[in-house]
Amino acid sequence: MNLKTIVQGVGAAMLLMISHLAALVSPYHSVLYHSVLPMRSVVWGTLIDLAAGSLLAALLFSYLQKSQTGLRTLVWALIAARLAHAIVGTLVPTLGWDIPRLTPSTASVVTLVGALTLWWLRPSAYRAAVHGLLVLLFLAGCTAVWMVPELLYRGLQAQRTDALVPVTHPAQASDRRDSAGRGGRIVWLLFDELSYDQTFDHRFPGLAMPSFDEFKSKSVVFSDLKPAGSATDLVIPAFFLGKPVDNIRSGADGEPMLQLAGSKQWQPFDAHATLFSDAHRLGWTTGVVGWFNPYCRILAGTLDYCFWRMGDGEFGGPLSTKSSLENAISPIQNMVWELERKPGFTQQVHAADLAAIMQAATALIRDPSISFVFIHLPVPHLPGIYDRKMGTMRASGTYLDNLALSDQVLGELMSSLNAATLASKTTVIVCSDHSWRLAIWRPTALWTKEEEEASHGQFDPRPVLMIHYPGQQAEHDITAPFEEIRIHQLLEHMLRGEEPELAQSLLAGAAELPAAAKP
Repeated sequence: MNLKTIVQGVGAAMLLMISHLAALVSPYHSVLYHSVLPMRSVVWGTLIDLAAGSLLAALLFSYLQKSQTGLRTLVWALIAARLAHAIVGTLVPTLGWDIPRLTPSTASVVTLVGALTLWWLRPSAYRAAVHGLLVLLFLAGCTAVWMVPELLYRGLQAQRTDALVPVTHPAQASDRRDSAGRGGRIVWLLFDELSYDQTFDHRFPGLAMPSFDEFKSKSVVFSDLKPAGSATDLVIPAFFLGKPVDNIRSGADGEPMLQLAGSKQWQPFDAHATLFSDAHRLGWTTGVVGWFNPYCRILAGTLDYCFWRMGDGEFGGPLSTKSSLENAISPIQNMVWELERKPGFTQQVHAADLAAIMQAATALIRDPSISFVFIHLPVPHLPGIYDRKMGTMRASGTYLDNLALSDQVLGELMSSLNAATLASKTTVIVCSDHSWRLAIWRPTALWTKEEEEASHGQFDPRPVLMIHYPGQQAEHDITAPFEEIRIHQLLEHMLRGEEPELAQSLLAGAAELPAAAKP
């Protein structure tokens, strides 16, 4: 086994781990941002996997290159197919390609069939293709010159430690409790990836969503909502700040930097320029239960209560709460689960996130001392974790199953809210950050015939926004186009106790806020 073969082995391991490695070494630090810090155990687990994978691949390549004839040469076809699966599985969702039937599985099958055809009909062309594959692996292995040192640096670097959740500041809350919300309350529920089209306009036949239907029948409903973006980590900060966000990155400390729309300058995310800081200044107590975005870190100093779950983010396996060895074993364990048709890591984490968030959300809704509540729910965002026909949790559901689960979640939260002390004085907002993103899910193995039929292969960009004011008993539809980013304005007026005047203008179908109501 020579140096060239070792580098090729490193290249193969890096390509197989491409999505994992790219997330860790990205200058945007997206995984670091969306994880509980510190992340050292994740980095060391990755290095263990990389070293083991490189050694095994190098040993295999050394054996295969001893002869260019015989059945052993067919193994190269299997290697190429596996690499195609990994590369397409990373590039398609990263680049946002919406190419029908281009999935990791189809790429793998096409590569395998093509290679076997060459081997059978044109052996010389097959050998040339194998040589090209080895060149590609060598070039990929050369990237270890900068990638491995960066991973080592990350593993050795001291990082901040996130506070354990839930984070509470009862003393702060008690200072404002008497004047909080002038006796009223705001509960803001955000359902991740909820589509207006699939929920109301073109609901799949047989899909029942009674809780959403009931809520809609007593709310102000925006049926032509213009989304503020298509990525959760951009849209929600935009809601909080009232300014569209084009890009986000994180420093090594996990603190976000933003590029606002129309600007190329990076600026720190300022928690004290958000709705929650404004709410504090106006005498409200604030509480957040959230998913994916590191709410307790980025909103520190503006919340009286905070709980968040990281989700599977862009990782699909390792977690900073595990040891280095557990993180190294996670990918292998996940593959075994898939072969045994057991719930994969992603489904397990998603279901656990929802359960934890529902418990915290229910407790927060029942706590009358918190008057401005924001809850970010991880459904109907995929993966599917529900069986709507059986009414039970499972690991192979669809987006439509998750819609039914979302309806159940809304029903449970509304039951808790209606039983709360301030129910008759509570304004409830139900919204989503973005619609169902076909470009992300269609190319994956998660996509089903049922989802293709439900979507008709067409992306409807409309998210959901509904507002139920205290005492409201009728539905009022706002059919004029409405920019979702203006949810910030709506909430600012509610926090100042001005929502009745604003509601009148909206119910009249006004496209712009009345001059008297503008901040």
